[in-house]
Amino acid sequence: MSAPAAPPSPSRRGRPVDPEARAARTRQILDGARRCFLRKGFHASSTAEISAEAGVSVANLYQYFPTKDDLVLALVEDDLRSDLELIALVARAPTLREGLQAASHAMYADAGFADLSRLRLDVLTEASRTPAVTAAVRAAEEKMVAAIAALLERAHANGEIDSRIAPRAAAALILSLTDGLGCRFAFHAPGVEALSDASTLFILRALGARIN
Repeated sequence: MSAPAAPPSPSRRGRPVDPEARAARTRQILDGARRCFLRKGFHASSTAEISAEAGVSVANLYQYFPTKDDLVLALVEDDLRSDLELIALVARAPTLREGLQAASHAMYADAGFADLSRLRLDVLTEASRTPAVTAAVRAAEEKMVAAIAALLERAHANGEIDSRIAPRAAAALILSLTDGLGCRFAFHAPGVEALSDASTLFILRALGARIN
């Protein structure tokens, strides 16, 4: 007599993953982490404080971000998305000059930009000591340089800038100038809005763009 067939293995059970709910919870945690980091800094912010600020349990926080470094890496990616949206704003404008001016105004019109700039300084500090964060910041910068260089290549094709400009080198310099302005925003330096407008004209003149 043959042995009875083994019962089918039970299917994996549990709540199905809801992408929208997961994205909303991720955003909730990241927003809470930002507030906590801004108030106390990365290293002084405990996991319990971050979870309390985000309105989730510590166990739930660990399900999304097992370590604080994972939170920092997620913030780097989140900021990259915001930066690429600004570059897309420049790309949608009829001319490079109009696009740069629109992006500049969008930055200092954002009430949260100063806090964003402060947090970025902390991220850069963390990148100086944590290899994973260093790699993430470098990867984000490379994407930014590539995106800005693409804008400059288009501007060159349209006859808007000097043909002798090297797009990648110019893109890296523009990004460095923008980061410097971000530092001044972080400390609410006086006259920063006027300085932002002046920097746009400075960039355009350096690119050999038509100003009038």
